[in-house]
Amino acid sequence: MALTKMTQVELVNELVEETGLSRADVKRVLEALEQAVVSNLQACIRTTVAGVTIEPKLRAATKKRMGRNPQTGEDVQISAKPASVRVAARIAKKLKEQAPSVGKLKANL
Repeated sequence: MALTKMTQVELVNELVEETGLSRADVKRVLEALEQAVVSNLQACIRTTVAGVTIEPKLRAATKKRMGRNPQTGEDVQISAKPASVRVAARIAKKLKEQAPSVGKLKANL
């Protein structure tokens, strides 16, 4: 059994109750937040939202090298890979400390 998932509609409803804003206003805020994170990511700007830092990271290029097929033991050539960009997300310590205990998580699985 998987953990329960909060949908965007449920999140909007929860924020409407907590803030007193209209549903349309909350949706606009969430869309603007998403657009801000995306535009910052495209501009190579690190963004922290609610204890989560989102940033572009460079994955270095790899050179062509020799490897071994573990099944046959045969030497094989591993091709080179170009550098690429990945999106990294780091969780703040304050947020990590709020994670549930192992027992509580197992009970919800």
